Amino acid sequence: MQVEGQVTYSAPTERVWQVLRDRDALAQAIPGCESLEETGPGSYHAMLKLGIAAVKGSYTAEVTVSDERAPGHYRLKISGQGGPGFVNMEGDVDLSPQGEQTAVAYKFDVQVGGMIAAVGQRMLGGVGRMLAGDFFKAMQKVAEGGAS
Repeated sequence: MQVEGQVTYSAPTERVWQVLRDRDALAQAIPGCESLEETGPGSYHAMLKLGIAAVKGSYTAEVTVSDERAPGHYRLKISGQGGPGFVNMEGDVDLSPQGEQTAVAYKFDVQVGGMIAAVGQRMLGGVGRMLAGDFFKAMQKVAEGGAS
C-alpha cells in the first residue's frame, strides 16, 4: 500500500531539516511512541503503543534514516513487530524551499501482516495516511517555533 502527502511548513528549509532529524522531536511526533533510543548514526530503537480499529498493541521498531542529501532528501525505513502483527514501511522524504516556507513531501510503501492486516487494506490506507499526517503536523509545530 502507498501512503503519500505533503505539508507546508512556515519555516526555512534548514530549520525543517534540523527538526526532522532531531531525536527528541521524532520521539514527540511519532504516534504512540513511548521511547526512542539512538543506536547509531541515523538508527533508532523505538517502543510504540498503537491501536488500529479494534486491534491494539505494543510494538518494537527499528528506525533507519539513509540516503541523506542535506537539506533536501532522506530515506526512512521503519520495521515494527508486536502481538498484533508487523508493519514495515520504507520511503522518501523530500524538502523543497518555497521562499520562507518549506514543502515537505513524503511517499512510503507500507506492508502489514498478522491481526493488524485483518482490519482490511481499505481501512489501513486511511489509517496510514492519518498517522503520517499526524507525524508531519507534529513536526511542523516544532519547526515553526515549538520546543524540540
